[in-house]
Amino acid sequence: MLPASNAAFDAIALANPAASLTITRDGRVVLARASGTTIDGLTATSDAPMVVASVSKLLTAAMVARLDQAGLLDVDQPTPWALMGLAPNPGWNDVTPRELLAHAAGMPVVRPQWFVRSDDCRSFLTTLVEDPPQGHRGRWTYSNGNYCALGLLIEAVTATPLDRAAQSILLDPFGASGVHLTTDGQLPGDIAYAPGVDRLARLGGAGSFLVSTDDLAGIMNSLTPADRQIMTWPGVIFDQYGWGHTGSVDGAVSCVWMMESDRTVVAATVAGNRPATGGDLCDRVIPAMAADLGIPAGRPIRTPR
Repeated sequence: MLPASNAAFDAIALANPAASLTITRDGRVVLARASGTTIDGLTATSDAPMVVASVSKLLTAAMVARLDQAGLLDVDQPTPWALMGLAPNPGWNDVTPRELLAHAAGMPVVRPQWFVRSDDCRSFLTTLVEDPPQGHRGRWTYSNGNYCALGLLIEAVTATPLDRAAQSILLDPFGASGVHLTTDGQLPGDIAYAPGVDRLARLGGAGSFLVSTDDLAGIMNSLTPADRQIMTWPGVIFDQYGWGHTGSVDGAVSCVWMMESDRTVVAATVAGNRPATGGDLCDRVIPAMAADLGIPAGRPIRTPR
């Protein structure tokens, strides 16, 4: 069953200290595999939390969507910076959460600085919004700052830490547990992140979640049409197979994709650097599942890139 997907996982598992793959179809698990061990020395399963890098943005976006539907925030109204405990340059006063979701808020990119082993999302974001939004406001320009800000917004409107908000908003409805943040360190049942999670502290809602592929698939299966009205391109990525997000940091890559008009979910995470990026991981697992489904369409061509 699913020979191409199993073969893709075998190759990835052989090349890395640990890997996990969960595939569901019509809400039912059709493949769940893992390799490696957890920090406490047990054999890893597809329910073991792992660093998922920028796939965290899917969780953050889903929480924003749910909070918008509950009337606790409005993605089309100005971001409530004061509620978040921030006092940015006045140029940020009319920036909306929808702009942040779409990477269109004019946020500075400063890509290497996100991985400095100091301070946290709030402290670092404060330095990024001291000046007005940059000239690319209104155009997709990928920046972790957008989702760091959204994570702080979630914490402000729920009055709970980001991981607890994720648990209650996203996992509790289908009876799962185990999501947590890199800022809390790693737990014995996690699959280890070799470079050390402290280097991810600044990312917040942009990339600090540890979550299993089983739970990622469960979250994606729980999304509603109303959620999808907010989780739109270019905040999420599209290709000829469907949509999702990728994640890439040194030592961990991840891919989550919705296929067949959301009937099929593919969630894959690697502890290691082979392949080198989440996009490369998607290039392996998505066409493999497409082959198993009888819908091959070549190497994924994603937008935005």
